[in-house]
Amino acid sequence: MLTFLAVIHILIGLGLVLFVLLQDPKGGAMGVFSGGSSSNSFFGASGATNFLTTTTKWLAFLFAATCLGLTYMTAKRTGSSVMDDYKNPPAATSPAEAPAVAEPPKTDQSPAAPAETPKQ
Repeated sequence: MLTFLAVIHILIGLGLVLFVLLQDPKGGAMGVFSGGSSSNSFFGASGATNFLTTTTKWLAFLFAATCLGLTYMTAKRTGSSVMDDYKNPPAATSPAEAPAVAEPPKTDQSPAAPAETPKQ
């Protein structure tokens, strides 16, 4: 049920973004729907504005409802964690021997001083 509600939530969110982007910022609605504010258009003179704003309001309401539903469903699962089902790997019976690493030979020489350039 949680997965189903999450998918519906994503689809409502995408629809909400689409309908917000379709609206004209001046309140005139998209030209395809309104036909340039002509009364012979698909929705009439102001039908597109009403349709887009009403649909946006309902999608916003449904988005908020699915947010609350997802929050309730996930908060109800107290004590449930990804790490609950994790099992530690069995401990080794004896520690593994580390391979011997050859150390570089120690020398008593200090690093050479930088060569001085002759003065001219």
